[in-house]
Amino acid sequence: MQREFSISCNYHKGYRARHIALEEVQGTPVESYSILPSYLYMLEQANPGTVTDLHTDSSNRFMYMLCCLKACIDGFLSSIRPVIAIDGTFLKGPHRGVLFVAVCMDGNEQIFPLAFGVGDSETNEAWEWFLTRLHKVIGEVDDLVIVSDRKGSITTGVEKVFPNSFHGACAVHLERNMVGHYGRNKALKQYFQRAARVYWESQFLQ
Repeated sequence: MQREFSISCNYHKGYRARHIALEEVQGTPVESYSILPSYLYMLEQANPGTVTDLHTDSSNRFMYMLCCLKACIDGFLSSIRPVIAIDGTFLKGPHRGVLFVAVCMDGNEQIFPLAFGVGDSETNEAWEWFLTRLHKVIGEVDDLVIVSDRKGSITTGVEKVFPNSFHGACAVHLERNMVGHYGRNKALKQYFQRAARVYWESQFLQ
């Protein structure tokens, strides 16, 4: 029992020491949020044409943020196929939130970042805010396709902000949902992958 208590104490001391060291090097989350307006301003000054947006509540507390670099805007509008994949992932740490991303694929099938943002959660309001700012950045794009999972807040935002685009479901997410529902069936997985990659309705039905 004494040994277990000693190991537990040493673990907590080590964890605390690591936490203090990281704060010394990286600063605290509160400090980082406080200098965010200055950082976004300097980012725009150093990269003319870069678009940033920061939204706070009535108490001047952080709510939403978007960043889209000028090089990414130009690359998408001039050279990238009009397909945007959007998704959100939860942030870890004392101040919870969600990282919103909008990415594309270049000619070498590599990920091309278009924009990213941070919000409080994946709500209708947060996704609509992010997508509205993204729409202001890229404007109306002919034959635009947006790909995402089937989260309701994303669907609502896309329908409202990009009504002229085609909104498709991500095949990876659909496959994971299928496996979760039917179990790991190798043959079924192969049929799904084949169906998801055909270009004709007759081939899909087959």
